[in-house]
Amino acid sequence: YLQNWLRYIAIDLLSLYFIQGSAVVASVLCSMPTAYSNEFIRKLSTYYNPGCTGTSCGLFKVVYVRADGSNDSLHHLWDFTHKPSVFMAATSLNSNLNISWSKCNEGSHGCITFTQPPTYSFGIVLDKLWEYNDVNDTGLLNRHNKSKNYVHALHLENFNWTLSNISCTSNCGELVDLKATAVKYISRDGVGVLAGKITFMLNAFGFQDHSMELPRLLHSANSTQVDLVIETLKTNSSFTNSRYAIDVILASNDNASSTVVLESKKSLDDENSPGVFTVVDLYTPSISSGRGGYLQWRPVAYIAKERDISNSTDTNVYGVLDVKNHTSQLNNSILYSYYSYHLDDVLVQSTIVSFGLKEDGFYKKTNYTSWTFMMGYGKPPEEGFSLLVILVISIGLGLPTILIIASVIFVLIRRISQKKDDLFLNR
Repeated sequence: YLQNWLRYIAIDLLSLYFIQGSAVVASVLCSMPTAYSNEFIRKLSTYYNPGCTGTSCGLFKVVYVRADGSNDSLHHLWDFTHKPSVFMAATSLNSNLNISWSKCNEGSHGCITFTQPPTYSFGIVLDKLWEYNDVNDTGLLNRHNKSKNYVHALHLENFNWTLSNISCTSNCGELVDLKATAVKYISRDGVGVLAGKITFMLNAFGFQDHSMELPRLLHSANSTQVDLVIETLKTNSSFTNSRYAIDVILASNDNASSTVVLESKKSLDDENSPGVFTVVDLYTPSISSGRGGYLQWRPVAYIAKERDISNSTDTNVYGVLDVKNHTSQLNNSILYSYYSYHLDDVLVQSTIVSFGLKEDGFYKKTNYTSWTFMMGYGKPPEEGFSLLVILVISIGLGLPTILIIASVIFVLIRRISQKKDDLFLNR
């Protein structure tokens, strides 16, 4: 009787394990976040040079994305007229964007306004691309070395930007794409571009998910993703070991005496970015209130179009610096168009991100570098365990336990059977 009872227990345990495993799989599949099951979704509408009807409209290259949620609206402005810049403003649903194109053309105050003031606004200017001669192969930029034999700047406003691949106009649903490419460079300081191109790809999202391409950053409905691609770029410098870095200026309506916070933190796993366990965050001061803005990236760049570990290199960030002359740094950008009324009261700071790793062959190895970062309003979305990780953990912890119990039961059954056989033989 005991032997049969133990057999039934073993069978029940194994059956229970597989039934529960199936239930876990079904439960996880049902709870996986998708664009259409996410609790918070924004509806996107896109306009090119919104409201511009005059003959001067051809001078501007502005894409406006309005993202309406259930309680508020998020306004994205992507400007490639001069300095590439990205601006975000959170408002009530009733607030509308107004652009006075004549004032923008004159560079005067009041170019960009809202019918109701934003609850929060911030933006970035992608100001310069630094080329530096890494003769010691450290992978790092020496910010204190200003020698022309070591570093020079390509001012991004001196490129002629061509916009393409605007995914839609008017009602766009939950995703908007834009591609901005620069080939021609107008030199004003002797630094010239002989060949190659620079491309920015921007994506606005109305839902939360991971991006499709590595490093597969996690975005929310409050995010814009920016991809920078430097491809076959050749300047008139005599640098033999060139690397590149980008100068990013950040401005927000936080107090001018406050500061943004730069921090690196370890992520849960590298499932979405193989080999990269670190996330870098750049927060504005208002992040503590649940508003604020942020930049987020993983410290990895790619040196080929096929993004994988073998084609990756490091990124390095060089702290945060105050910007003393707000007017000159923000001039010719969408941020100046909005903040020009009170530039001295606006928080303006900058940082530099360089691309390269010791002994990676420098830029000339592949003549290609790409870097991706996320820009968002509010707090960054938090990474969680995916279906695959949950299944691995469940199987990894559950199966050994079941096998141990089943093995013990099997041994007991064998011993009972052996005792019965011995008793039968003795008789």
